[in-house]
Amino acid sequence: MSSKPRFFLAQAGLLLLCAIWIVPGLIGHAPWKGGDGDHFVTLWLWLQRGVPLGDTPPLYFWTAAATAWLTSPVLALADGARLASGVFVALALWFTARTAQALYGTEHRWAAALVLMGSVGLLVRGHELNAYTAQFAAAAIMLDGVARLPQGRHGGGLLALGAALLLLAGAAAEAALFLVLAVALAAMVAAHRTPLARRALAWGLAGALAFAVVWSTWLTVRQAALPTALGLDRWIGFANLRPLYYPGILGWFAWPAWPLAVWALYRGRRQWRTAAIALPVLAFAGLLLLYAFAAHPGEERGLVLLLPLSLLGAAGVLTLRRGAANALLWFAVMLFGFIALLFWTYWSAHDLGMPARLARRLIRFGVPDVGTLRPWAPVLGALLTLAWIAFLARIQRSPLRPALVWATGMTFIWTLLLALFLAPLDRRLSYVSVAEELAARVPPGACIQTHAMRSTQRLLLAYHSGRTLAPADLDCGWLLLETRSRGAAPHVPDTWVKQWEGARPGDRADRFHLYVRH
Repeated sequence: MSSKPRFFLAQAGLLLLCAIWIVPGLIGHAPWKGGDGDHFVTLWLWLQRGVPLGDTPPLYFWTAAATAWLTSPVLALADGARLASGVFVALALWFTARTAQALYGTEHRWAAALVLMGSVGLLVRGHELNAYTAQFAAAAIMLDGVARLPQGRHGGGLLALGAALLLLAGAAAEAALFLVLAVALAAMVAAHRTPLARRALAWGLAGALAFAVVWSTWLTVRQAALPTALGLDRWIGFANLRPLYYPGILGWFAWPAWPLAVWALYRGRRQWRTAAIALPVLAFAGLLLLYAFAAHPGEERGLVLLLPLSLLGAAGVLTLRRGAANALLWFAVMLFGFIALLFWTYWSAHDLGMPARLARRLIRFGVPDVGTLRPWAPVLGALLTLAWIAFLARIQRSPLRPALVWATGMTFIWTLLLALFLAPLDRRLSYVSVAEELAARVPPGACIQTHAMRSTQRLLLAYHSGRTLAPADLDCGWLLLETRSRGAAPHVPDTWVKQWEGARPGDRADRFHLYVRH
């Protein structure tokens, strides 16, 4: 086969890998406990009211509403809305590849995308209803604009566009940081001091500031709280600060991007005044300093940290010495092979009851349907396993091979997990089972008064059960309580008679108690 068809086949294969990484996990399950459910509740309330919810940054929810509407004939609301996360992750991968091309050359495009796809911290957070994926994509666009300022107005336009999207996503602090970064590069990097680059920077700054004024004015007219709508409330006050949170999780969260980035810094230790080193280093250091003063840090809020590390990782992976490249490759093969073996062992215990000791442990943990064979799960899992083995047998030697093997391994274990355990995970992590109990016991149209229940749980139960759950309606004929201490018994007046008590499968802390008025 000639080189040109082989090149196009390779590009098509890499695009297919990206699609396989992005799509599975976005559809096929109810909103799960945690961020997935929290963001779904926000969207559901927004759609019910028909107007934006108060001071909520709208970009993600606009997109989620659009994807949910477009796919409503074939997908449930949660599945269609979750596609918005896939859209934003795909944009982040695309613009990170473009930034790497601008900084290091065309051969680094796929390296940056593969390193970002292979980052452990992105795997789960990129596949849930997560409004911070909008910030993730907007930050990638803005970094691409900074990198392309020497090319003229195109870079300035991307800079302004990324800043505008960051404002709409509730990340005004990150937008300001990247604007400062663009100005700093104009002072220290020769390529960013040309007249063309300075004009592009001026266009970008003007566009970003103009949009900031328009958006702030619009929020003020709507009487929205500016700090909340712009995401600045995280930096107001000193409560709930955990300055070492992100440095503490980066060891696993940004693997394998950070060791590759360290190698790239060592290789480029004499190139500090070039954009190839200065841009990602200053972006990462600035973000790390900024997030040290942010209240309520969390994994989903730290996705932007992966962008500069992936850029440096792209520079590092293509210059790895043979020993280090082989070490990363074989570590990936052994790690993902072991995880796959573990998944198959748990599948056997769940579906076949063997080994019996592990099956009994799954039953004790509340895993549903242990001992029930699901024929399509092992068939799909076997196909995925054979495809991964065939890929390892046929992959050719190249500088990109370690990053490709790692990203493919992450894709393999994620899809294998979903193939073998999506249904049990959905029952374990969603509130569908509790809602089914309510729907079976409470007549349609009846009102359920709730007490000591968090709003997210209440709204998810209302969505799944089709019943009205009112937190303060004393005239309801039904009462639902939530207890969060194991073994705790609620105290209710004698006018209520208990009808049911239960919890999500395997949940030993949160229990629900349903009563009917005597």
